[in-house]
Amino acid sequence: MRLQKFLTTWDGTQAENRWNRLLLLGLILAVIMLTVLVFKRDTVVVLQPWSLTQEAEVMKSDSTQSYKEAWGWAMAMLMGNVTPSSVELVEKRVGPLLHPSIYEDVILAINLQAEEIKADRVSMRFEPRLLEFEPSSNKVFVYGTSFMRAPSGTERRTDRTYEYIVEVSAYAPVITGMQMYEGRPRTARVLKKK
Repeated sequence: MRLQKFLTTWDGTQAENRWNRLLLLGLILAVIMLTVLVFKRDTVVVLQPWSLTQEAEVMKSDSTQSYKEAWGWAMAMLMGNVTPSSVELVEKRVGPLLHPSIYEDVILAINLQAEEIKADRVSMRFEPRLLEFEPSSNKVFVYGTSFMRAPSGTERRTDRTYEYIVEVSAYAPVITGMQMYEGRPRTARVLKKK
């Protein structure tokens, strides 16, 4: 009761005004500090990749393992399921993701494979069985069974691995390394044993 009576006086109003000024100054400083922190921090985009069950974070020049795995999986599915009618589409979709250092080699290989597929009228199908990420080399390995079907209906089956190095540049995926080979993934652990 005494505080309420004090605040109705001129001295009480001035005291309340002084406390409000100090509080306002503190709030201004807090807003300035938060603004500086927000502008210094890189933007983080959180995604739910279609091919995985975990969230993926993408920063300006890096990403989480699940994001790289999602792109490795998507690339393997795109490269492993080729028909004579889808060859051009594969080239159009893969091209923009390639780093300039591997662009010409990969596009040349895709074009050679495209000519063989069209000439032989074969179709390729890939059924993945294993997805593995190797943090030390930043490689994504997609291992599975590749089926090549001829027009006569005969089908050749082989174990195949698609190996990718997925980087991030300006929030976009960039494939800086790509290999396809028969057999199991050539991880650092496997190569060390040889």
